[in-house]
Amino acid sequence: MSMSPERDDEAIETAGNKIVAELRSGRPRASVVQDLVADGWEETEAQEFVLSVESALQEAPSDGGGGGGATSWLAWIAALLIFNGLSYAFGWGWIIW
Repeated sequence: MSMSPERDDEAIETAGNKIVAELRSGRPRASVVQDLVADGWEETEAQEFVLSVESALQEAPSDGGGGGGATSWLAWIAALLIFNGLSYAFGWGWIIW
């Protein structure tokens, strides 16, 4: 998964929170992906990010107890995206692909 180097963790967290809210409201995944594309994301990157958030939501306990829920998953996803973006930008190895 590649990430544009100019995306910072705050932008990723904001996008993740927006995705969580929209998916929980029942909005279709394709529509959420198109919103990210309209915000300047590459389509492949947007699809992978939305799928990651969606699977984190499905695995998170519905009562909000234990493990931190979607917020902790978003933090991990953001960290992976940042690492991959830095790997791409600085030519490091592709460890997390």
